[in-house]
Amino acid sequence: MSRADNPLTDPAGQILATDLDGTFIPLHHDPQNKADLQTLTTEFQARKVSVVFVTGRHFASVMQAIEEFELPVPQWIICDVGTSIFQRQPSGEFTPVAAYQDYQDQIIASLPIDALREQLLPISGLRLQEPEKQGRFKLSFYTDATQLAEQVDLVQQVLDRTDAPYSIIHSVDPFNGDGLIDLLPATVSKALALEWWHQENQLDPTSTVFSGDSGNDLAALTAGYRTILVGNADRSLAQRIYNLHRQSGWKDRLYLASGTATSAVLEGCRWFGLAALEATEITRPGATPLTSETTHFRVWAPDCKQVHVEIKTDHDTISHELVRDHQGYFAATIPQARANACYQYRLDGENTRPDPATRYQPQGVHSVSQIIDPRDFPWTDQSWQGIEKRVLVIYELHVGTFTQGGTFRAAIERLPELIELGITAVEIMPVAQSPGRWNWGYDGVDLFAVRNTYGSADDFRAFVDECHRSGLAVILDVVYNHLGPEGNYLSEFGPYFSDRHHTPWGDAFNYDGPESEHVRQFIVDNAVYWLEDFHLDGLRLDAVHCMYDDSRPDILDAIRQGVSRHAESVHWPVHLFAETNVYNHELLTPDQNRSPYDGIWCDCLMYSIYSHALPELSITHRQYHGTADLVETLAHGYVFAGKDSERVTDNERISRHFESLVVALQTHDSVGNHPHGKRIHQLTSKGFQKAAAGLVLLYPGIPLIFMGEEFATSAPFPFFVDFEDRHLRDAVDVGRRGDYPPHIWQDALLPSQAEAFFNAKWNEAPHRDPDMFRWYQSLLQFRKQGLHTGWLAATNMQTSADLDHNIFTLQYQSPQNQSSEQGATITIHARLTPAAETDASPLRISLQGSLELSSVPEPLIQNNKIQLEPNHLVVLRG
Repeated sequence: MSRADNPLTDPAGQILATDLDGTFIPLHHDPQNKADLQTLTTEFQARKVSVVFVTGRHFASVMQAIEEFELPVPQWIICDVGTSIFQRQPSGEFTPVAAYQDYQDQIIASLPIDALREQLLPISGLRLQEPEKQGRFKLSFYTDATQLAEQVDLVQQVLDRTDAPYSIIHSVDPFNGDGLIDLLPATVSKALALEWWHQENQLDPTSTVFSGDSGNDLAALTAGYRTILVGNADRSLAQRIYNLHRQSGWKDRLYLASGTATSAVLEGCRWFGLAALEATEITRPGATPLTSETTHFRVWAPDCKQVHVEIKTDHDTISHELVRDHQGYFAATIPQARANACYQYRLDGENTRPDPATRYQPQGVHSVSQIIDPRDFPWTDQSWQGIEKRVLVIYELHVGTFTQGGTFRAAIERLPELIELGITAVEIMPVAQSPGRWNWGYDGVDLFAVRNTYGSADDFRAFVDECHRSGLAVILDVVYNHLGPEGNYLSEFGPYFSDRHHTPWGDAFNYDGPESEHVRQFIVDNAVYWLEDFHLDGLRLDAVHCMYDDSRPDILDAIRQGVSRHAESVHWPVHLFAETNVYNHELLTPDQNRSPYDGIWCDCLMYSIYSHALPELSITHRQYHGTADLVETLAHGYVFAGKDSERVTDNERISRHFESLVVALQTHDSVGNHPHGKRIHQLTSKGFQKAAAGLVLLYPGIPLIFMGEEFATSAPFPFFVDFEDRHLRDAVDVGRRGDYPPHIWQDALLPSQAEAFFNAKWNEAPHRDPDMFRWYQSLLQFRKQGLHTGWLAATNMQTSADLDHNIFTLQYQSPQNQSSEQGATITIHARLTPAAETDASPLRISLQGSLELSSVPEPLIQNNKIQLEPNHLVVLRG
């Protein structure tokens, strides 16, 4: 056929080449699939889309499917696993393409198909498929599915021995479980047939969209066509295709559909412009890709009269004016705005600024934003069911210092060690885009964008996906009390910040002033965005006591409502934690208008332990009274409460909510607030850390471990920050020095010094204590047993203290409904010796029952007494 005679060579025409079973044919007569098939048929007719079926079915079966499922009649049929090509003639009749038959005849000339059949028939267990399933270039057998691998090996031996010019395709029939073996001319496949068809008809492959669902489609799905992978495809196949596209440098040729079969094909056709988009109102802020060529932009900028979006192309910058509504939102759907393209907003014809809701800043906080397609990732966590609150063991980490590489991808390599330790959830310090080369994360200015030094948005998704595969929940630390000082352009768009409230770190968000409803929605959208687009299991809201809001319901209620709505759409628990530092009854107590937060960071246990060990050390603005506060906190969970961090008495306590208190021995704050970033074993001893860790990890709250703590790493974690603005760097350095007396600051690194960041990479530290790791591992295993058998619960706990000898005791009475534990008592004695008491002597205490754990190896036991050393914890079962 000449190019002039070919109806497919219309430059404006597009082609859908699609597999049938599991892809284009509706699944199990699914009503939505059937409705979407009708939509596709109508759209193809209206847009003159040419359809090509690419299937393993034989020709008669394809024709049967067209009639049975009322499929649109294709122009071409590639069938018999790629060994036959049929063309529809003007009369409607399909005729085989002789040139393709000639091509295959040349391949099998040395051993025709009939001769191959005679060679294979003697193999026991092979059964020829029906005559209609055989072909001039295809030989097909059935076999027992349980023997499929062995049978394929036997067939391959015959091919090798006879030098037969054939290849094997094998699979299991998803409908009846039969093992299937097809012999095809060597190199021939559905993908090769499609490639041959394009070349023969002088077609540009970029005009074709290919859709498929299985491994038999892999070669075509990764051949460079625009590709639709349906949502019912195996997720490992999705990952493989995704990786191969990335390796080939293709960033705009793969659509991973969320729907199944026909509905997924419709999704993909809409994305690639083969079908019209559904009319929907887009309220999501930022850049939302709608098709492979079109993006919707939306930004709240009431202080601007005009907003243009400037889209960077390979050779030019294209400017489009956005349309303003009565609330100050500017929006428009813009063509020639592809996913991964860069853009910025020009405000009133003057300054260009990043998008306040940018999803990625490839060049940092001052430069262009990048359009990101959130659907462009092959999630494999469809069966993830999450981690219940009662079994959470949280591991707090900073991505930049968790590994030498300091990226999400590098962090994946360390996950097996966390599983081995007994962790059930990781909490990531803030990843929102902040200025400079490194940062703790609390200076973020682009709240929707993953920090570019950690990797891409897909890299973060890959980290979460791998965590879920490994059985770990992922909680993200988010900052909604202020923005950082550099790259903060929100005030140029509108009243994002309050003129009444201020935080210690910068301007407070406008949660209760004029037009605050839009700021509140911006923040709620952000919270839901992280959960939804990254499949997160929860959020930790930083310093909620500085999220100033005098309105009711306040912003914390609004976030809780938004998160609750999201939680109804997923099949795993979604946890919402607030960093209150002290006990907050209001956040933990439901009422008729408000559901409670899942937990709060309550630091009283941690700082009471510090204060007991090191009375002169001050790393928090609250004044803790050492031993007395530790006794009170163990008994009640806290000593400070309320937004004003006031001390409470027994009469003032309303409730304790032990199960909702996140407790820790160390956090990024407790370590980083020390001018040298010293860890607790460096300030006291490893023995003290072991004993104190036992109190924390066997306490009836939600335990948190700060990265490196489990190895008593020698790496510090000082405060570090980097700004492009030299004056800001100098101001932070001066301010940090002013927080401490000169003798304490001596020899400490400045926050802006590179060493402050690089020294904090704890996995590269010279000292890691494997014995500490094993101790933490044993404590977490014992905690797991206690939760399983039921004794580790606040209702079963009593506390006491021997102040003369600094022994602090937790005692749990096993519940009576557990026959194996009936009447048993778990007693935890922790002797925590203050750093000043270096001459404390061993103490013999009664050994009531059996010794379960001891932080000192092989403790002395005589006459039914156990010797308790200074900084020694024992767990007894009696």
